[in-house]
Amino acid sequence: MPENTPDGPVENGHNTNGDLEDQNGAQYDRNPNSWSVRMAAIIENFTFLWYTISMNTGILSIILHQLPYQFKGMGILSTIMFVFNIVLFTVCFFITMLRVILYPKTVMQSITTNITECCMMAAPIIAWHTITAQIGLTASQATWGAHAWFLVAYVFWWIGTFFTVVVAVAVFVIISKNNIANIDSVTPALVLPFVATATDAVVGALIVTYSHYVNARLAVPVILVSYMLTGIGIFAALMVYALFLTRLVNNGLPPAAQSPSLILLVGPVGQSSAALQGLGSAAASFFGTYGKGTFLQQMSGTVCSVIGVLLGLLLLGFAYFLMIFAAGCLLHVALKREHQYSLMWWGTIFPIATVNTAMIELSITLDSPAFRGLSAGFLIFLLIDYFINWAFTLRDIFQGKLLNGSRSEQPASERVKAH
Repeated sequence: MPENTPDGPVENGHNTNGDLEDQNGAQYDRNPNSWSVRMAAIIENFTFLWYTISMNTGILSIILHQLPYQFKGMGILSTIMFVFNIVLFTVCFFITMLRVILYPKTVMQSITTNITECCMMAAPIIAWHTITAQIGLTASQATWGAHAWFLVAYVFWWIGTFFTVVVAVAVFVIISKNNIANIDSVTPALVLPFVATATDAVVGALIVTYSHYVNARLAVPVILVSYMLTGIGIFAALMVYALFLTRLVNNGLPPAAQSPSLILLVGPVGQSSAALQGLGSAAASFFGTYGKGTFLQQMSGTVCSVIGVLLGLLLLGFAYFLMIFAAGCLLHVALKREHQYSLMWWGTIFPIATVNTAMIELSITLDSPAFRGLSAGFLIFLLIDYFINWAFTLRDIFQGKLLNGSRSEQPASERVKAH
């Protein structure tokens, strides 16, 4: 008969904590370096943080597509990044499904005891939205694409919107019920679910504005819901900013290992700036055609466009402030030579890219050479950051620091790694 222990039932000296592989623990422990054990370790230790690679690939593909300064071949580069993003997302999603099926208790333990992993549940949703945007931008406008691909993007957007809201609410519920965070342990990762809502709004504006043959009947519901999503992104993020400021006042900066996460603070306001501008332009295009009620009229659309630019500038200013603050903190840690590479460094790309999307919108609405130049300069910086992260990630994978580890090193209840 199995013996009950605090870590779960034990049979023949091995923990059987409800994960499928634990039922054959003795077999795996005898060969800790076998291929099957390593694959089991990869699946079990896989975290949502890996989706940040897909997120970053996706938003860079969008920026390459939308950048005001286009050269011959940039569209091809954007499409290559788009396809690569689909591959990355598919691989990550497949591993995640295996993890959920084989190690359900490990998954539940990680998201209910680790605030960073809990908040990172939004990363797959953001990655999904970047794919949705490129379906509208690239697939629906290609010679082999048409209105049907806009409809695919449209359905994908509504599916993504459902899960975006579910994850945003779930994070609040999990944090409230499981006591996994307090004022001393709040991390910038808490803004990620609200980066997701703002990203959802940006993608909504993109697909109705740039996809092939979009009519007002389909566009207006997306615009209205996207405005509500932007509201979630802005106001929920303000609550997190207040919490994190209190944490900074009480405890100072986070440890060096967590310092790259400070860039995440830029995400909600940068993406909300882009969302309000894009939605304003979409409202100006479709409200008049829709022409119902007192609000959905051409004049209201024009007002939304003007207000979108104004609020976009205000939010962009705050995003610059947070970006400079985070960069100063990273420089401070770098001068002390306390940095070590981890997957958290992938989080330095997407938030800055949201600022770039906002500047691209401003370069269009203001016809501004300054913002066109800034957006091009930021893209170069982001691409350098992207390839540097790939170099360090591949190095650590080959050296066994990532996607590695023996399952026999610790009991099942403790086998949750924070990359």
